[in-house]
Amino acid sequence: MVMTDEADIDLKVRLWDCIPVRLGLGLLVLTLLITTLVLLTLARQEARQVIATDAGHAREIATITAADLASRMLAGGGPDVWAGISALASQYAGAIDALRILVLNKTGVVKASSDSARLGQRIVMAANPECPGCGTAREEDFPATAILSTPQGSRYLRVVNPVAVTLDCLQCHAGVAEARSYVVIDFDLTPLERANKQRQMIILGMGMAAALVLLTLITFLFRRMVMRPVDLLVASMGRLAGGDLSARTPVIASNELGLLARHFNHMAGQIEDQVARLEAANTESQLLYTLVVEASKNLEMSEFARGVSRVILDRLHARYTAFFLETADSGWICATAGVQQGEALARGEETLATALISSAAQFQQLLDNVPLQFIREVCQTQKLQFRREGDEKTFALPVIVETRLVGLLVCAGIPDKIRVNSDLLHNLGVHLTLAAVNSGNYTGAITDGLTGLKNKRYGLARLAEALLAAQRNKAALALAMCDIDHFKRVNDTHGHPAGDAVLKEVGHRIAGCVRKTDIAVRYGGEEFLLILPAADANLLATIGEKIRQAVAASPIGLGATGGSLPITVSVGITALRAEEDSVESLVDRADRMLYRAKDRGRNRVEIDR
Repeated sequence: MVMTDEADIDLKVRLWDCIPVRLGLGLLVLTLLITTLVLLTLARQEARQVIATDAGHAREIATITAADLASRMLAGGGPDVWAGISALASQYAGAIDALRILVLNKTGVVKASSDSARLGQRIVMAANPECPGCGTAREEDFPATAILSTPQGSRYLRVVNPVAVTLDCLQCHAGVAEARSYVVIDFDLTPLERANKQRQMIILGMGMAAALVLLTLITFLFRRMVMRPVDLLVASMGRLAGGDLSARTPVIASNELGLLARHFNHMAGQIEDQVARLEAANTESQLLYTLVVEASKNLEMSEFARGVSRVILDRLHARYTAFFLETADSGWICATAGVQQGEALARGEETLATALISSAAQFQQLLDNVPLQFIREVCQTQKLQFRREGDEKTFALPVIVETRLVGLLVCAGIPDKIRVNSDLLHNLGVHLTLAAVNSGNYTGAITDGLTGLKNKRYGLARLAEALLAAQRNKAALALAMCDIDHFKRVNDTHGHPAGDAVLKEVGHRIAGCVRKTDIAVRYGGEEFLLILPAADANLLATIGEKIRQAVAASPIGLGATGGSLPITVSVGITALRAEEDSVESLVDRADRMLYRAKDRGRNRVEIDR
């Protein structure tokens, strides 16, 4: 069995299948048939009535004519008498508009006629349709009539009347039967039938005109009262089937079709509400599921922030998203994602609430021109805020932990067709809060609180993973050890707060030199470790020099103590020897290269060749 997708079916109704066309044609044919039958029946009855009337007149004329001719027959039966009767018959035929007049004797011989060609012809008397009544002696059977046809197909009315037998007739004839003779008068029916046909054509034309007028009236009423509401309903159903859930049909009547339209509008409203709830539930489930998956994959705070910003952008089809998170060192990060801007990550050292309430120019850019007053209201009220611009929506969702603002999700340019309600966003806020706490705890556990770099424990674990991956894939791996030159003098001369400021800035400059795949670690004290996957041996000198120059590029401020100092670092780098290295041997070689750099004058790079 072949299955057909309803979406592939042409839903357009062909002209022949249209209800008005079929109904109109059927009504037209039925009206024409009924009207024609009625009118033709009336015409036939009228024709029969006319013929009957003409036949009656013909009988009267035949009776009078027969009496006149009979009086002429009393002169005798000689040729002159019959010739005179024939002449008189011709006069009568012209006077009464008869086709011919024949005078027959008792044997059926034509003795006199208005048509000379019929003289002497003999007509059979008994049981002959051409001579109705001939051969009968009953007076009540006359005048007798019959409608006959010529060989050419024309019809005529024949009236037969016996010549009345008087006492004068019995003077020459022995008896009544012997004196019997007939006068036959033929009337041409062609003009009558022609007029009847014309009358029938006129009646037929009038019937057709009446049928067309009736059809037009019925069509107009049917179109206005039935098809117009049906067409509107069909159009609305088509829009609803095509996905336009706002489709409604006008209610233009109070009849059954109006009731149907009202029921359709109610049904469409119910469908729209159900679909809206389903879409909202589906959007919420997909969004929360993707968010949970993203949070479980990326526990580190910056990656978590990037993942959240990307998921919200994709799932809500927004134009731009920005996700702010407060970090463990009381600073903040902001991951942004945009259709045109791409992804980016920004950092700051202020507390998140302070930074968001400020009017710094960088926040205007990070917020994609969302009004700062809108953001301030969210931070101050700690409540979800909505705003609409044309057909787009924007919301700002605060992430609150124990009445403290630890995060803010800003989503701008959400299309109106995407249903985002407060229930969805409140649920999203709950999940973001839990994920942010987990991410903060995890990031705090693997991050050095002073420099923001990864701590030693995390760095050694990642080094072990990188070593195994490089050995398995026969890939390159390098390790760099950095140490701040004469750092003890900074602490001894300017105090430990100044030393902390130097450590923090050096860590920041080192982090700015590494690739996204590299891992920068505070190894301990003033030492830093850099794990450099896929770092080719030919590039090690370039990498080391980049780090050294970044630190030495400018003096480093000493924080609250004031002033600044030029700071340098010594760098030792080694490359993986895949067949023999372990984590310990790789770290040991890099450490030896570091001490070689210090022994050779500091502020330099030494590489294990």
